[in-house]
Amino acid sequence: MMNRFLVTIATVVATLTALPAFADSPFTGKTGPLKFEVDTAKSSFAFNADTAAEKVGGVAKGITGSFSIADAANAESTTGTITVATAKMETGNATRDEHMHSAEWLNAAGHPTITFAISKVSDLKVAGATATGKAHGKFTLNGITKDIVTPVEIKYSAEKNMVKVTTDLKVPLLDHGIKGKGGAVGDKVAAIVNVKCTLFGVAK
Repeated sequence: MMNRFLVTIATVVATLTALPAFADSPFTGKTGPLKFEVDTAKSSFAFNADTAAEKVGGVAKGITGSFSIADAANAESTTGTITVATAKMETGNATRDEHMHSAEWLNAAGHPTITFAISKVSDLKVAGATATGKAHGKFTLNGITKDIVTPVEIKYSAEKNMVKVTTDLKVPLLDHGIKGKGGAVGDKVAAIVNVKCTLFGVAK
């Protein structure tokens, strides 16, 4: 009986040892504070919204920003600010872009930037060099700032000393004072715009 018990314990220990290792941070081998600058050329900001007539999608060029990690051993200490030039949001149709940038929509002249200021990351799960969790922060569009919580994935390349951050945002236009021409938002145009941000950060 005792031998059988010992064999069972040994089996459990061996099984647990074989499971993927989870840690507090994907920045293996790093200590202290870290900072990454957004690689504008590689990073992307894609958006899509349904209209009564069609699905409209586009991208934004010229993303800038940075990420800071106060303690490499704790990726939840990640903060950062991402900035997109409103006038650089494009759909591939010049006429549509002109309307999108107008005062009735994104108001590029009055509010030339869109920002996402990340204050922390929570509910972090780390496996190797990849971490998933929730990014908390403030999203500013059309000059109106709202608190936001969104899924985030952080991947770190020790070889290149680079970080890739991916997040999917759901932006409620009405909450940011965007009603569209004749109140089109929520009627002819979807009230929620889906945004996918893929950011590459170079260590500084």
